[in-house]
Amino acid sequence: MGALGGAVGAAGGLAVIASRKKIRAEAADVLTDTALTLLEPLKVRVHELEAEVKTTRDNMVELSDSVSGLTATLRRWRAAILHPDAKVEALRRMVTTEPVGAGSRDQGQ
Repeated sequence: MGALGGAVGAAGGLAVIASRKKIRAEAADVLTDTALTLLEPLKVRVHELEAEVKTTRDNMVELSDSVSGLTATLRRWRAAILHPDAKVEALRRMVTTEPVGAGSRDQGQ
């Protein structure tokens, strides 16, 4: 009877171990499916953010060109104003006819 009881107990123990492995495998499958479900929206969002970064960088380049152009214009006007032979009418003509703040991209067009 003792040997029979030991065999039944061992078989029960193996059944519990097999059941735990099955539960772990099912849990791993659920986690994998959940991760894959969550991954697709994240990929879409990353793609959107990469496009936004590109747009922002392009805008920064344009703004940098504009700042450079405006800085150059202000330097020319300052030099003209401070020139010893500066005449008000000539300065007015320069200010009203010269393109203001043309960036390096705009000057060739």
